[in-house]
Amino acid sequence: MSRRNHVPLFRHASGPRCTRLAAGIVAALLLAPAAFAQDAAPSSTDGAAATDTTPASEKSQEAVTLGNVIVTARKRDERQLDVPIAMNAVTGEQIDAMGLLNVTDVINITPGASSIDTGGGFTQVQIRGVSSSLGGNDNGYYIDETPFTGVTVPWYPDARSFDIDRVEILKGPQGTLFGEGSMGGTVRIITRKPDFDRFAAGVELNASQVSGGSDGWGAKAYANIPLVDDMLALRVAVTDETTPGWIDNAVTGEKNVNDNDIRTQRAKLRFAPVDNWTIDLSYWKYKSDSAAASNAAYDDMTNDSFLANQNEWDSSSLTSTYDFENSQLVYVFSDADLTYGQFGDLAPGIPLTAVIDIGVRTHELRWASTGERKLDWTAGYYLRKATREDVLDIPGIVESTSTQVNDAYAFFGEATLNFNAQWALTAGLRYFKDEVDGADAAADGSVSTLDASFDSWNPRVALSYKPSQDTTFYASAAKGFRSGQLQPIGSIILAEAFGVELPSTIDPDTIWTYELGVKSLFAEGTVLLEGAVFYSDWEGVAVRVPITPQINGLANSDGTTNYGVEVNLVYTPDSHLTVQAGGSWIDATYSADVPGTPLFKGTPVYNVPKTTFNLSAAYGWDIGQNLRGIASSLLQYESARETALTAGTPGDPRTRIGARVGLESPAGWAVYLYGENLTNEDGAINARSASQFDGNGDLLRLGAADRYQPRTYGVLFRYDY
Repeated sequence: MSRRNHVPLFRHASGPRCTRLAAGIVAALLLAPAAFAQDAAPSSTDGAAATDTTPASEKSQEAVTLGNVIVTARKRDERQLDVPIAMNAVTGEQIDAMGLLNVTDVINITPGASSIDTGGGFTQVQIRGVSSSLGGNDNGYYIDETPFTGVTVPWYPDARSFDIDRVEILKGPQGTLFGEGSMGGTVRIITRKPDFDRFAAGVELNASQVSGGSDGWGAKAYANIPLVDDMLALRVAVTDETTPGWIDNAVTGEKNVNDNDIRTQRAKLRFAPVDNWTIDLSYWKYKSDSAAASNAAYDDMTNDSFLANQNEWDSSSLTSTYDFENSQLVYVFSDADLTYGQFGDLAPGIPLTAVIDIGVRTHELRWASTGERKLDWTAGYYLRKATREDVLDIPGIVESTSTQVNDAYAFFGEATLNFNAQWALTAGLRYFKDEVDGADAAADGSVSTLDASFDSWNPRVALSYKPSQDTTFYASAAKGFRSGQLQPIGSIILAEAFGVELPSTIDPDTIWTYELGVKSLFAEGTVLLEGAVFYSDWEGVAVRVPITPQINGLANSDGTTNYGVEVNLVYTPDSHLTVQAGGSWIDATYSADVPGTPLFKGTPVYNVPKTTFNLSAAYGWDIGQNLRGIASSLLQYESARETALTAGTPGDPRTRIGARVGLESPAGWAVYLYGENLTNEDGAINARSASQFDGNGDLLRLGAADRYQPRTYGVLFRYDY
């Protein structure tokens, strides 16, 4: 059976894209500037600072200093080395140099985090063992200031990695500043902002061919247009891509059915009426269309059931930033909408039609200190209204419509007391309240309702010690929270028919995480070391309860216990060479048996590889007076994900190797040849769905699972003006 068989009533969304991890470019760039893509200056921030639009080909010859990336992980500007939490900051120059096509690729080279793509433009994010395929977001996800917090479905929209300023991946609960759902951590995608001072434009063209599959291509372009000197500027970016297909339809014989058309448009208008006040208006639109939106296949790279997918989302926002002498006042309004449709076969002979429509509107007002102070602080108020409407039709099994409205608000604050140059204490607290009103009605008149209020106090405390300017030791404790939800009426009806006991509603879940970490820059600034150990107690996490081979319901478990270690080491002796080694070991298991499921005490948590490791190297050299050559390689290893959605067999351990070589010119052009998945790794990324047996009980074949894109060769051309 297809991996899609286990869904609460169907698999609304899950799974990030592992298929296009750019082969070969430097995972070393996880935590520090790239060998030939980042200069010694800090990256731009969320505030009024101008965005650096220098072409990568010019940056390639500038000096490198590790540790100078400026981040806003605590909603104020800080050097990444000084933030007392585990985090990774990958700049846009690094993303361009690595050739990463979406943010999922960035997540997959981050120690302690991973993701899977099952096709169709929805992604799933796992951070430190916090992973589920149901409920609202268990890890926070922001594009600029817009929070994507799903309503009973994890909403991690695909974001193509083009014209990005940086991606910040914060690990551990971020509930104090980033709210509900930031339980394992938060991913922040920060796009480049308009620059008042210069016109700039660029184009990127890409073509690729997949072994045993179809061709892929992509075209991307951006333009930065000053409109009024020092006052008004516009930045636009567009992408148009067709990702290759490589999975065949075992029933019809059709080849390479899982290709996908993806288009995005983005516009930002920046207005600065006075020197200390900026207003940013942003709009982002995404559309993907696939006739068979699945990267799941049997071991022979075929499948026998597919769901076509139409996925559209758009996001608009207004950000007003006013700088006082020693503080900054920020107001953010955002409005995001998703329409996600699936049409086809849930399993052979079981047709499905389903449409999800989600809208999330938020307001946030916050005030934060700036500059060097004895007391640094951030305080604010957050308001959110979210709606979800579903239509689901599985003929002969269930037909239903549902609506849910979430009205939520929060007060939050965090402060850091700097006792002296060495010691600092950070404490924060967020109060969150969510009013939920939901109803799910079946065609036979049965109705499931939820009218409830969920609230939580989410604290965080951290103690840091800096024996020198470039070394930080820290210890922290933080809490995360996620609201409860409604049990689908179809699950209730089928559970009664099959004698399966299900609750009518799902309770909230909470997590506490305790962490010790270090960040250190040494060897005259050529070596950067970051490491952390952590322990998490995740209580009440919802899991899937099998009802039929295709349908399941939801129930709270006792929870999980997660602990682990993550390390990253970067060596950059000069602007020519970067070497990186990093990885994580995470033991995440369910803490008690879950009745009616294959989950027992000690079962590994769904979608969590125990061991991950990345090793990469990149080298650049001058060719005459006007060219620069670059070469790089990347090895990535993940141990097997062992636990399926409900019933199934473990996935496989996987190793991928890639390589890239190119030429860059100070005239603005660059060309690269690359290879992805050069070893043609075809193991099961996640745990397989249920295996198939004949009438005698003999195994016919193992279940389906998501797969990497097979060996791929491609060429990429880039020009910046």
